Amino acid sequence: MGNRSVSIAYYCFLIACGIFSVCSRLTCAEEIPLVTGTPLTTPTPPSVITGEATNVTSSSVTLNGTTYLLISTKFFEYGTITGTYDSAVYDVRGTITDKKEDISANISGLLAATTYYYRLVVYEKPPGGYTYGNEKSFITLKATPIPTATPTPVCEAESIEASPKILKLKREALRNVTVTVTGIDSCSVVSEMVTAKIKFGKKRISVTPLSQNTDAGGEAIFTIKATKETGNAKVKFETPSGLKTAVTVKVKR
Repeated sequence: MGNRSVSIAYYCFLIACGIFSVCSRLTCAEEIPLVTGTPLTTPTPPSVITGEATNVTSSSVTLNGTTYLLISTKFFEYGTITGTYDSAVYDVRGTITDKKEDISANISGLLAATTYYYRLVVYEKPPGGYTYGNEKSFITLKATPIPTATPTPVCEAESIEASPKILKLKREALRNVTVTVTGIDSCSVVSEMVTAKIKFGKKRISVTPLSQNTDAGGEAIFTIKATKETGNAKVKFETPSGLKTAVTVKVKR
């Protein structure tokens, strides 16, 4: 019984020494803090977000944005001074997915090589009012210079020639005659009107067509057909500028 009392007294002494040891390392004003867990929270994104501009050209652009306020009135403001928006576009397109709406709008008529500032705006009836997205900017491209077309030099008609010059046909046979109009420096005269006229022997031949424009090579083709009558005939070809040439036709049996 006496030994048990000694043991209890010994343990009490150890506990007392332990408490004293702790207190010897702490002042009376110090406290041991309690460690508690802090729950993680997901930041709430802004309800209106202005996106990056796409399809930027020298005069047009596509503006983009996202809103988590699924209401009907949405538009973009834009201008050439930051924080100041003197223009707006209300013709927007929206695609709703997962409780958000992606917004886009096309703008044209912009100045080339110019910085524009813009933001997405959402409006809901009071007490909601206006909600503004963050400001973004883009720079339009430099204007592409329009190449100056080099004018095609005008080829003025200088001479005319028919081939063949003498045409021999059997009765009721036909053959083509090529009339070539040539300009200065031997250039080909394009779209020059050539008119055919039978000078004599109208009963022996016919000509089609009676007029024809020259092609890219300066040529006009006519068809001469013989009738049943034999003998000679003559066809004259003439341009509006007064150039003339002729073909002699001999119709034989």
